[in-house]
Parts: sequence; C-alpha cells; structure tokens
Amino acid sequence: MDKFIKESDFNWLCLALKDDCISNEHFELIHVANGNAYATNGHRLHVAPCKLDDGAYCRYEIARSLDNDSIPPVETDVEIPDGFKPQVVMIKQAAKAFNPASEVTASDFYVQNGFYGQLVPKDRSSKFQRIYVLESLFGMSTKGETILHVHTKDDGENFMYANDGERSFVVMGMKLDKESDCE
Repeated sequence: MDKFIKESDFNWLCLALKDDCISNEHFELIHVANGNAYATNGHRLHVAPCKLDDGAYCRYEIARSLDNDSIPPVETDVEIPDGFKPQVVMIKQAAKAFNPASEVTASDFYVQNGFYGQLVPKDRSSKFQRIYVLESLFGMSTKGETILHVHTKDDGENFMYANDGERSFVVMGMKLDKESDCE
C-alpha cells in the first residue's frame, strides 16, 4: 500500500504550521482538499500532494499514522469557519503572480539584516522574511533553481509563490511603506 503522504512532504508541511497552544487552532491543523494537503501559519502556506479524504487533520495524528501505516482520523470536533479557507484565498492571490515578468530566482534577492532578516529583490519592490523563504525553498525539488513569482499590489501588499510540479508554497511579504520603499 502506498502511504497517504510522503514523510518528506509531511515534514515540509509542518514547517508552515504554528506551534501548539495558540488561540487559532486552525493554524495547527493540516487541511486536505482535492488531493492536496495545506498547512499555514497565516504568513505562509505550504501545499503537497496527499491521498487522504478532504477534511482537517491533527499533525500528530498524521505522524502516528505514518509510523503505524494507518489512516489518521479526521478532526470532526473542529468547526472550520467559512472564512478560513487558506487553500482558496492564498492560492487565488498567488495565481495573479503567474506572468513571465514576475519570474525571479534566489540570486535576484539580497539579504537585509542578517540570517533572520529579510530578502529584498534588487528592484526593491517587495520584502520577505528570509527564514520563511529558505524553509519553503528547501522542500522544493529544484532547490536553488526554483523559479519564484513575486507580486506586489498598489497598496504595498506582496507575496511570493513557487511550484515544482508537486509541491507549492506562498509566502506573504512584509507590507511596504510607500514613503520609505523598503528602507
């Protein structure tokens, strides 16, 4: 029997989850819809293929099920509010980034404020938490060759999107101050 998710995909999804004991429990769960698993902490979203029924799953139950080679239970006691649909909201935003003009690679960025600082493209049009981007890229099959798509709205909101054919991610950028323009 094939596993319902690759262990490497599961570990990569967990990077995008919040830690325990937070007020919004939806950021602790892995959501499955239409053959993909989604994990988000509100600032980034990781997507990987998954052969589970649609629903919300506890990451610890998935981990136990991977060890036992069984199917994890769906979190039936969790009511997911209509407005909490990370796979819909963030992926729709990311779809806007699909144009050749938005393509960049990691070499198109410079580091600001050290390892835990920000990545800023050379054109200074956006700004991203460096650790989120590095962790997201680490799970991609193309690693340093991954083509990133960056989108910045007129109001300064920006995000980065990448897809390697199986996994994809969205990292929300830091809101740009129009006056200082990334300073």
